[in-house]
Amino acid sequence: MKKISDWRLLSTEQISSRIFYVIVALSAVLFVLFWLIGYDMPYEEDPEYNAPLLTGVLVSFMIVLTIAAVALMTWGLIRSVRKNSDANRVVNNVPARRISLCVAGGFAAVMLLCFLLSDTTPLTINGERYADTFWLRTAGMFVGASLVMMVAAAAAVGFGATRYIRKK
Repeated sequence: MKKISDWRLLSTEQISSRIFYVIVALSAVLFVLFWLIGYDMPYEEDPEYNAPLLTGVLVSFMIVLTIAAVALMTWGLIRSVRKNSDANRVVNNVPARRISLCVAGGFAAVMLLCFLLSDTTPLTINGERYADTFWLRTAGMFVGASLVMMVAAAAAVGFGATRYIRKK
């Protein structure tokens, strides 16, 4: 009988789905608490604006998730490079190394293109003007790359869903 505490007996899919559910549950709880607890608190310097009580907690949670994602991405990239060395260029007639390099190169190209094509028009937010082109491009890069990656993911899911149709 498998014990839940023995992670070695769980498949990768089971582990990742459990981690996903934990992150989704934590996110949902934090966002609900953000909206329900102290959301209408006025900002001390300008009472026309709100300063929600749990903003710091929410921002910290997002920073932790971002750092964890970057750390896992780096670990996965290093592991993939080591695993797909010269001996493992083709695994079960699948060009594993070429696919890894294309995915990494495509991701870097999307990030670079989104950075270069981002708008640098100054923004006025809460009465302050933001005109630093680097940070405007960086913010635009993340928004644009996220949208491109979501469209690519949806296209991949759609393509994968037609697998059985293509096999016939």
